[in-house]
Amino acid sequence: MNKPLYTTLLALLVAVSASAQQLVFEGDISTHFDNTEYTGSDCGSSRTIFAVKVEPKLAYRWNGKHSVVLGTELLKDFGSKKFIDEAKLIAYYQFRNDRFGANAGIFERSKLVGRYSRAFYSDSTLIYNSLVQGIAMHYNRDAGKAFAELAVDWTGLYSPDTREQFRVLVAGGGRFAKIFDAGVSLSIQHFANKSTFEGNVVDNVLINPYIGVKFHAFFDFNIRLGYLQGMQRDRRTEEGWKAPMGGELEFRISRWGVFIDNNLYVGKNLMPFYNRTGKDDAAYADALYTGDPFYGTRHTVYNRTGIGYSRSFINERVKVYAEMVFQYNGKNMYCQQLIGVSARICPTIYDKAKHNK
Repeated sequence: MNKPLYTTLLALLVAVSASAQQLVFEGDISTHFDNTEYTGSDCGSSRTIFAVKVEPKLAYRWNGKHSVVLGTELLKDFGSKKFIDEAKLIAYYQFRNDRFGANAGIFERSKLVGRYSRAFYSDSTLIYNSLVQGIAMHYNRDAGKAFAELAVDWTGLYSPDTREQFRVLVAGGGRFAKIFDAGVSLSIQHFANKSTFEGNVVDNVLINPYIGVKFHAFFDFNIRLGYLQGMQRDRRTEEGWKAPMGGELEFRISRWGVFIDNNLYVGKNLMPFYNRTGKDDAAYADALYTGDPFYGTRHTVYNRTGIGYSRSFINERVKVYAEMVFQYNGKNMYCQQLIGVSARICPTIYDKAKHNK
């Protein structure tokens, strides 16, 4: 780990705690299991992710609206010989009132209010890339009755080892007529060069307007119909823009924590450059595409059926999740298993208002 970084972080935490109006410790621990059986598929490989993630953070809050959060995300892959496989800094300023919010720094992706399909972010992406590096601003009225969001996520540093890249996220929508909702999500990705070469920029745009209905009739039903439109260009080949598109129908029925979730996509390959090699001799693959690789089906149909259990306990401090997934790429059926257990503690260490009474 980077010892100077964590020495600096500790010093900042001590300085913040000395002047805090309210100081809260936020401790999250989660275990993730994701096993894919995709042998023979052109939409992914067989592999197992089994890891534990620890996120200790200290939040300094004032005036009921402002906070500064400092902490770290520590990830340990089971079976690895390393003490910690990956350590990331969490450091951000946050503003919140009844309707508006903003984050600036390195913060959790869960702070975003937009709805992004698995075509934008796969399950494994959300495990290993759960932080946003940049800014996010949103409007959120009455818990989603109307919302809008703008975020910039800087995902790559211009260097000999990494490509310069960033993503702009825009989302908006809301509920109407009690049971209906509609909205749109947009991702604009700039996948640029390393410092060792030039002329290999890729533009990747994906837009997803949708309309849905949510109601209760003994079971909870959540149905959503969406349209996915891609716009992609590899400037190196000068072949112009590609515009793959398709329709997506999502259906979820649940009760007592048990659910059946089905997602049907019919359309073109949304990841036409997945296997293309750049000037660094590396395939674009999931460095360019963070969505589920099955949206890159060559057979015009992709269907994901999940049967599982998801529930929260102890005032939502403990969450459990398990799902058996059947993936169909228009030609063959493949399996995936997902298990997740998470827990959170959030004690107030110091409250100036109570201390002064």
